[in-house]
Amino acid sequence: MKKISIMTAAVTAAVLTLSACSGGSVGSTGSPGGNGAGGTGSPGAGEAASSPDADAKGTGAGTDSPAQGMDEAGAKEVELMFWYWADNTEQSDLILGIVEDFNRDNSRGITVKAEEYPWNGGGFSEDTFTAVMGGGGPDVSTFKLSAGKMYAANQLLADMSSYVENWDDAGQISDAAWDIVKESTGNGQLNVMPWTLEPLYVYYRPSYFEKAGVSVPTTFDQWLECIEKCTMDTDGDGQTDVYGYGLRGANGGQEHLGSFLYAYGADWSDLTTPEAVEAYQAYLGIYENGWAPESAPNAGYAELVDGFKSGLTAMMLHHVGSSSIWLETFGDDVDAFVMPGTQKGQWTCTGDTELVVYEQCRDKEAAFEFIKYMITGDGGTKWFKGTGKGLGTDNVTSTPEYAANPFQEVSAQSIPIAGVLPPTDTVTEFINSVWSNTNQQALLGQVTPEEALEVMNQSLNGQ
Repeated sequence: MKKISIMTAAVTAAVLTLSACSGGSVGSTGSPGGNGAGGTGSPGAGEAASSPDADAKGTGAGTDSPAQGMDEAGAKEVELMFWYWADNTEQSDLILGIVEDFNRDNSRGITVKAEEYPWNGGGFSEDTFTAVMGGGGPDVSTFKLSAGKMYAANQLLADMSSYVENWDDAGQISDAAWDIVKESTGNGQLNVMPWTLEPLYVYYRPSYFEKAGVSVPTTFDQWLECIEKCTMDTDGDGQTDVYGYGLRGANGGQEHLGSFLYAYGADWSDLTTPEAVEAYQAYLGIYENGWAPESAPNAGYAELVDGFKSGLTAMMLHHVGSSSIWLETFGDDVDAFVMPGTQKGQWTCTGDTELVVYEQCRDKEAAFEFIKYMITGDGGTKWFKGTGKGLGTDNVTSTPEYAANPFQEVSAQSIPIAGVLPPTDTVTEFINSVWSNTNQQALLGQVTPEEALEVMNQSLNGQ
């Protein structure tokens, strides 16, 4: 298997889809556990295209100490192992370049050895867990919130509370972002450091809104009305040629359902309540009423993008990661707004890629120096400039790239209502094995809304 690593003087480069909430994907081989598993994942999961063997040398678990000697100034030299996934080759190259810059510029003699592994539909989380439980694995890695409770239950993640309390830049990160990462482990500790949050919001075509005679909605009911009225026969041939909403009925669509649940007073904890049923009926009604394309039951990310890009749909849910596509395609004829809610609730799913330090890391202070560099330091700035992803920290908002992208502000406005699916032990199975088939059956009328929700609830909550 091929290894991708970066040391102070040498770089070798190449390169899980949300939730979680969508982006791009490429094929991949190999896994952190060394089992050779490969595959591709849903957009947003973040697939990687290479597969290094696990190498204990240089990791916190595989050596007696991370110290590699003393430099001439007497500072302890530290080597840290960093595992990551990337959405594509360009992002992998970017990460490797950022790590190389950190190794060159930090004044503490810290050398980060970066190794890339595939997201593989969530396999990254599972295989890294196996590696660390077995005494190997990294000191630091990228991370998904959905894995928080599994790792925390086995005390694998370091509590970074004391480091953050003494970090002058911590206040640049919103309270909503800190709340999201704190809740992911459920143990009262701060085990996960926020890095990239990409809340979903509504992209729309202003020209379609004008033709339909609607304005930007501020309530959930107004949004549903916009969907209905933007479903149009624009050429008068008696056939619908513009649909109000690109409904993502297949993989990744569970993230969109959450906005309906909260708007009707439900949440993910119990999908069988009367409020959840009412919410799901409203969701299904978009397809049943002909306000979404006929292909909606099988639509994933690619179909969602194709429908909006071709002009087939007037609105779609996605995050800032696709904003450059729409600006390039439509110019001024594209805009966005925060997902509306009701007095009962307002919620949107956020894609996330976080950073964690493992308890086995023997120099957590050095690891935190790297974490800070990746968030509010030059690394975070370069990551944002290359991907458009970040947390709205000062180093990001001061860039010309931030000012030039009108969707960054909508993304920032969406963070206070953003969340992720509950990190239950079965959430990965729910996403990968249960959601699409069950939702497709409900959209096609093969099962009732109540029956579909029973299946989903059993999978997600064990109820």
